[in-house]
Amino acid sequence: MARQTHKQSSVKKETVAPKRFVYSFFLALARALFWFLYRIRYETDPQLTIVPGPYFIVGNHVSYLDPIICAMAMRKEPIRFVSGQEIANTKMLRPLLKQFAIIEIKPFRVNFSTTKEIITSIQDGLSVALYPETQRSIAGDITPFGPATAKLIKHLKAPVVSVICHGGYLGWPRWAPSLRPGKMEVETKLLFTAEETQNMDVDSIQKRLVKAMYADDYTWQTTRRRPARFFSRKPAEQLSAVCHWCPNCDRPLAMRSERNKLFCAHCDFSLRVDASGFFSASPGSIAPFDHPLDYARWQQEKTEQHIKKGGRFESFARLEFLENVGQGQDPDHRELVGKLVLSSEGLQFLPNGEMAPIDLLIGDSPSLYCGTGQFVNLPQGDIIWRAYPKEEGYVVFLTDYSRLTWIEAQDFDRYLEADDRT
Repeated sequence: MARQTHKQSSVKKETVAPKRFVYSFFLALARALFWFLYRIRYETDPQLTIVPGPYFIVGNHVSYLDPIICAMAMRKEPIRFVSGQEIANTKMLRPLLKQFAIIEIKPFRVNFSTTKEIITSIQDGLSVALYPETQRSIAGDITPFGPATAKLIKHLKAPVVSVICHGGYLGWPRWAPSLRPGKMEVETKLLFTAEETQNMDVDSIQKRLVKAMYADDYTWQTTRRRPARFFSRKPAEQLSAVCHWCPNCDRPLAMRSERNKLFCAHCDFSLRVDASGFFSASPGSIAPFDHPLDYARWQQEKTEQHIKKGGRFESFARLEFLENVGQGQDPDHRELVGKLVLSSEGLQFLPNGEMAPIDLLIGDSPSLYCGTGQFVNLPQGDIIWRAYPKEEGYVVFLTDYSRLTWIEAQDFDRYLEADDRT
């Protein structure tokens, strides 16, 4: 009898659900606030009234506001959101996020417990939302991602809903210090029925998933009768952290930004950013790009060409020990000063003094955890370092290189071919 009781108690852990009162209260508050800030228009697939939940929900990841927007779009039932460790464990947010039953995911680890919690939540009738791109978009386009989400969809045997936000990036660009009131449109669509997930292979699921995530606000702006305007007194402030390579004098890490102006520190090239997020030429300059995403894509090509020709990108930097995700010893020094060197051979940190160079892994992930223009997390085996480069644009060098290397190795571009987007 005792053995049977022990067996029953260890069979299943009770699933934690969001606190309904707290969830409903903050949802109502958010709907009022976001209507005032963004005049959000929702477009909901009629099939969602026919196909019952619980749902596995995916969305494009463009700003910190995405989970709130998703909750408002799917307001009829509480959702458990999957969130990164650094957000979930933020001291100020932790007590509140606990009320929402956030599912935590830890970087640089195999997250079996996270996957298990997603599965049991769906089985217990709770909808779960996850962002396949894992990181907010830096320049406004899709952040490449591997097949892990597609494999999870295949396993869940649950209907999948996509919540795609247009205007979310321009409403709070990754490089901008604060949000920008304007306009948003949210499309909610039944992406897969439960039956479809069982009849499709993982690669076919991945193709449809990538197609659903492939959205950018600049293209959305061009399809509108009148482009949406986003309020900011300093629309170009900190844009130089993302767009740093001058197209006029061909120098990397040369651009600076202030108020509504993006300009080169070495020549007379400059651009202005308007309320729609697009560029216009400053007096005496040309505007070779329509918008920052155009600029960023050109810059990625320049970075790739420079590396392939044997070029190097260097920056003085400070390295801080962040965590040890293995069983080995921590490093002898928890903080180092030296130089980061990126080349076709990879990424090295050269400490000041007589210490040996540190080889840092890059290219193994399509999206590095970073603060644009500030820091980037980099692994050395099981040791995770946080690097603080001197030049604000150097973080984008590293994220672009990692992204380009991963895309080539995984042949991700096959999902972005014209036939797959029509």
